[in-house]
Amino acid sequence: MTLKTKILSIAFFTISFIGFAQSNCATLKGCERKLCELNTKLVAAKKAGNQSQIKGVEDAISKTKKNCTTKTVTTDLDKKVKEKQQKVKEKTDDLNKAIKDNESKEKIAKKRKKLDEAKADLNKALAEKKTK
Repeated sequence: MTLKTKILSIAFFTISFIGFAQSNCATLKGCERKLCELNTKLVAAKKAGNQSQIKGVEDAISKTKKNCTTKTVTTDLDKKVKEKQQKVKEKTDDLNKAIKDNESKEKIAKKRKKLDEAKADLNKALAEKKTK
């Protein structure tokens, strides 16, 4: 096995493992799901050797274990959805202004793409809120 093949194999295994762990988290709800997702991030950070990320995720796990309730999970998700809604509004306003100001097709296309990304993020947050 060449070095390149070994690296690709390890990368594939890691991605598969993380995907498997995340799919297991999807069956959980509330604080258990949040801890599962944080543990998945911790495993990835450790595999990557990212010390600052490891510390941050460990702190988040500690705080979650100490403070997590159904209400805090719901509040966090509500806040996340509101932030994403605000982002969509800003991107919509940017696009409308670009169209009104008759900006170039490239700039309008770029702003439309940013709006589509913001909408996708919002939809993801809404879906996450429904499943928790």
